[in-house]
Amino acid sequence: MFLAERVRASRLLMVGVAIAMVTVTTLVSSAPAQADETYPRPWDNTVTLSGHGYGHGHGMSQWGAYGAATKGSTWQAILGFYYPGTVLANLGNPTIRVRLDAVGPGILYVSNKTGLELVGKPMPATLGGAAISQYRVRTLADGVMVVEGRSSAGWKHYTYTAFPAVFSNPSLGSIVDVIASVRQPDGTTKRAWRTYRGSIVANWLTSASITPVSVLPMETYLRAVVPAEMPSSWKPAALAAQAVAARSYANNDRASARAGRIYDTCDTTSCQMYSGVPAEAATTDAAIAATAGQTLTYLGEPAFTQFSAANGGYSVAGSQPYLVAKADPYDGVVPNSANAWTKTVTVAAIEAKWPSIGTYRQLRIISRDGHGQWGGRVLTAAIDGSAGSVTVTGETLRSALGLKSEWFIPTNPGSAPSYPRDFTGDRLADIAAVLASNGDLRMYAGNGASGAKSVSVIGTGFGGFLKVFTAGTWDDDAISDVMVQKSDGSLWLYPGTAAGPLGPSRQVGTGWGVYDLVFPVGDFGGDGLSDLLARRPDGGLVLYSGDGAGGFLNNTRQIGAGWDIFTSVFSPGDFDGDGRSDIIARTSDGLLYLYPGNGTGGAFPRRRIGYGWNVLSTIFSVGDFNGDGKSDVLGRGWDGTLWMYTGNGTGGFLQKKAVGAGWNIFMRILP
Repeated sequence: MFLAERVRASRLLMVGVAIAMVTVTTLVSSAPAQADETYPRPWDNTVTLSGHGYGHGHGMSQWGAYGAATKGSTWQAILGFYYPGTVLANLGNPTIRVRLDAVGPGILYVSNKTGLELVGKPMPATLGGAAISQYRVRTLADGVMVVEGRSSAGWKHYTYTAFPAVFSNPSLGSIVDVIASVRQPDGTTKRAWRTYRGSIVANWLTSASITPVSVLPMETYLRAVVPAEMPSSWKPAALAAQAVAARSYANNDRASARAGRIYDTCDTTSCQMYSGVPAEAATTDAAIAATAGQTLTYLGEPAFTQFSAANGGYSVAGSQPYLVAKADPYDGVVPNSANAWTKTVTVAAIEAKWPSIGTYRQLRIISRDGHGQWGGRVLTAAIDGSAGSVTVTGETLRSALGLKSEWFIPTNPGSAPSYPRDFTGDRLADIAAVLASNGDLRMYAGNGASGAKSVSVIGTGFGGFLKVFTAGTWDDDAISDVMVQKSDGSLWLYPGTAAGPLGPSRQVGTGWGVYDLVFPVGDFGGDGLSDLLARRPDGGLVLYSGDGAGGFLNNTRQIGAGWDIFTSVFSPGDFDGDGRSDIIARTSDGLLYLYPGNGTGGAFPRRRIGYGWNVLSTIFSVGDFNGDGKSDVLGRGWDGTLWMYTGNGTGGFLQKKAVGAGWNIFMRILP
């Protein structure tokens, strides 16, 4: 496993008319400031997290070492940067004892290669005339170990042995093959033969289960550690720094082993990876030789040289004075998925981890460590739901959600795409209109093929409002919402529910009576949130940015002037296929213009896309109405015929066709 983590504790419209960039007074109420970072449940029920770093971030960043080496740093300089205050010393080549967790407790299986010895005595090639392919050692009820050989006839008793049972093979250069859990090319693990240098000790002390330990010289041990921890193709200075860090880490393990323990270190990321002879590489052998015996100390004692794959650009303070928190200019020099990453987590997975919260509502990040982008690593956070809230540490979140580090931030768009207009949750475009006879708000659920599959009433009493329009996905779910303006200028939100009628209304603003037109424009500002455009009678066009949670951001601004020349203005969403929301406007003589959105709250120069559009009493768009993935325009003729003008995906039209009749029963068709 390369780069393994040590886990041991420690958005100006260019309209062809005058452009105004005038800040206007916000007319909507704003939410009070909050200390916590709050991230509502995403509309698609998938939480996307962006982060930095892989591992705990203490000590040396392995990707940082590679970056430093790429920029010409020596191994000594790399170590000096990551472990300030430590001193190099010569350790020599002491013996180290490695608990083989890959081999595991239970029964030890040893290949019977020529020259295999048990406690210095040669192991026989045959037993009872049958060739022995392997031996096994297991403990009996009374603590005595029994050694058995396997032939074509099965297992045969060989001998009993006292503790410890030491297997070695001096004639083959001190290598022993044992069965271990070996990672396969497809990423799976299976039991297979693996070769280790030195000797294999079955048990040092009386035990009910075998505890295999590899015993070998430190420098030999490192040959299997360094390439298991860092890719052997990396720069020599990085490999040498890793060799010294690994040697120092193991030396600290040796020095801190409690009395009576039968091993000094282990072979997993709980210590550092030790993968036997198959891991060895010439480049890392050279790095080990170039730094032979060199180890780091602090005040004369073995240094605890923690390291991890990447710190993301800022290290984390650890348990020792030389494990400091500081900016790292080297981590990220070589772009990689450890320095910067993304991870998606389903809402269902979060609810399964913390069932006591009920239905997941939001993630609140309460505190961070203050180092680096977004304020650094998460220290504490809360998972809020319908039934309660759970406060957890950043480390708990990291572990539970399978993140690479605690340094992360949710990066979901704050609201769903506003086109197509979808009131039912099936991602198909729907049409909403207010009946003139009684003010019912009727919804035609689109079938994705230029028609409707059902009709229902989703609200009543909508005939008395001065303005009624579809806000798109204004709150934090995937369903389109409706806004209305009352005679007193107050603005109200009716949230879509997918289940049928709109939800209860709530006031979201005041002072909207100054506008003669308000229409939804989807994400016009490029922040992933739904927006509104509002026109004053003098032609000023004002942008209101949604906050993705049913309210507004405090960045309202005028983005254009002269828009009073148009009899109709609306948005079809992305009409020209560039991924940005656009605006379409009609003049009194029937000319139709497209203003391509620039993705940052303005538009590129307009172009004419039609004429004769004054044959329609109403024009609007619900996005893609025929299911071809391109936005379309709908229009109601003076005789009540509903027409669809099929968009070509590049800012023009293919053809028109009638898709309904009798639409003059509606006093208003919602934009």
